[in-house]
Amino acid sequence: MRKEDHIVVYDLSSKAKQPGEELFRLRKMPEVFHEEGFRSVHLHTHSFYTIIWFQKGEGKHYVDFDEYEVRENSIFFISPDQLHTFDSNHEQHGYVLEFSQEFLQDELSSESLFLKYDVFNAYDTLPYRIIGPEEAKTLQGIVEEIEREELRHGSFAHHDYLTMLVRLFLITVQRSPVLNEKHRQLTVTSPLHRHFVRFRQQLEMNYQQIHNVAVYARMIGISTKTLTSCCLECSGQTPLQLINARLTLEAKRLLRFTHLSSKEVAYHLGFEDPSYFVKVFKNKTGQLPLEFRESMK
Repeated sequence: MRKEDHIVVYDLSSKAKQPGEELFRLRKMPEVFHEEGFRSVHLHTHSFYTIIWFQKGEGKHYVDFDEYEVRENSIFFISPDQLHTFDSNHEQHGYVLEFSQEFLQDELSSESLFLKYDVFNAYDTLPYRIIGPEEAKTLQGIVEEIEREELRHGSFAHHDYLTMLVRLFLITVQRSPVLNEKHRQLTVTSPLHRHFVRFRQQLEMNYQQIHNVAVYARMIGISTKTLTSCCLECSGQTPLQLINARLTLEAKRLLRFTHLSSKEVAYHLGFEDPSYFVKVFKNKTGQLPLEFRESMK
């Protein structure tokens, strides 16, 4: 655990069995909540990926300033640097799977991009999926195999096997029918959907430096018009709206958990004109940056 201003950041470095080891752990609820104490009820972030599968129980899960009801067989996907916490109801049953970024490092194929930038890192949609009973049965079998494999540390291809199990879990989720409201099903066979996921990837990597729609279109190798069509079909928003939404989310994090001034936040996010940052922020939130900071107190 470390602190960046007021943000508590958790990592898995203390869990490494040897230097340089890529990190992984699977735990059960409600035991994990009883172990965590402070972390369970205070807003925090991670340096790793987290899958939270609520199999049974009720409560609330807060992700990046939004509140979500915990429902049976809801699976939350928390990316590195996302903020989240829980209410005080810690009697849910399910699993928490945590793994370092190396487990999703392969971005050479469209399928890999979808796992990293549609299941995870999808800030324009809901951070969870609802799965049906058949998918839950399949995922339970995968989780049980993960539990067995965790006991085989030192066995041949241990890391590779865990990586495949994580990918199998995510592929099963990606194939599952959409059961939760507002979630749009993206398919790897659609050229427009592939372009959109690549835009998500480039946006996540470059939002602090690049705010221009045409530049993102060139990076992906398509026209601005095609990029606009992709975004409207997949998210109902224009590329500029998605860029500004990502910038606003990061601004809210900085305003809430650091002492940076509004002007410093603007410069940190690549705005040359702080007044334009204020305009973008108010357009997205209905508040001036400092009004938002005061409201968070």
